[in-house]
Amino acid sequence: MNKLFAKTAIATIVAASVLTLSACDHKYQLNAGSAKAQASNVLTKDSSFEQKAAYAIGASLGEYVFQMKKNQEQLIGDIPSDVVIAGFTDGVNSVSSLKREEIETILKDLDKKIQEKIEVETKKAAEDNLSAGKKFLEDNAKKEGVVTTKSGLQYKVIKQGEGPKAVKGDTISVTYKGSTIDGNVFDEQTKPVDFPLDNMIPGWIEGLQLMNVGSEYELYIPASLGYGENAVGQFIKPNSVLVFNVKLVDIKKAEEKKDNK
Repeated sequence: MNKLFAKTAIATIVAASVLTLSACDHKYQLNAGSAKAQASNVLTKDSSFEQKAAYAIGASLGEYVFQMKKNQEQLIGDIPSDVVIAGFTDGVNSVSSLKREEIETILKDLDKKIQEKIEVETKKAAEDNLSAGKKFLEDNAKKEGVVTTKSGLQYKVIKQGEGPKAVKGDTISVTYKGSTIDGNVFDEQTKPVDFPLDNMIPGWIEGLQLMNVGSEYELYIPASLGYGENAVGQFIKPNSVLVFNVKLVDIKKAEEKKDNK
């Protein structure tokens, strides 16, 4: 296998089938309930280290190919295992039914096909999330205690503090729990953490300026005031409405930071 082939075809497929899938949409996962095949009897108690090492290499490659194959099948359809094994065996034996140029072209086409499918799935997920988020906010606005601001931010006062309020330029000290509207918790801090208020998403910047130190609010942040069409981590999909329970513990005023320099 030449260096050009390794860098273009294999690197591209790894990126498309593993990294892109995990970052783009976490629903593409292995089916843990699939039936297990019987292990081969190629190794015995008398097998040498070299034989065990060779098996370990093959097993590691096989596990990776299995995961890549399952991920890709959920995007493009069936990939016959016997043909994958035949291709692998031929490659190990330095023979092939296809020229290297053909293999590289096919893998590039596969990469393109996967990327196109991912784009379609991502677009559909974004549209579905936008619709679900809109309905959630419309229903939530009717609930007792929920206030909707001009920007579309919604909040509910759980506890009203009596301390000062934060303004842009301040550093806030908070505890919080962030979740999606379907209940998945994507972040939680039970001990106070400090953030420059200016560096937060727009929903936080607006919401935290409503709070006095000692307050606890529930913030319902539309996608337009959150991460928009971007997916973040495992649970925050494109166009996600975010729900935060936030306690404002303390504020370090911008003026104080200047004085301490």
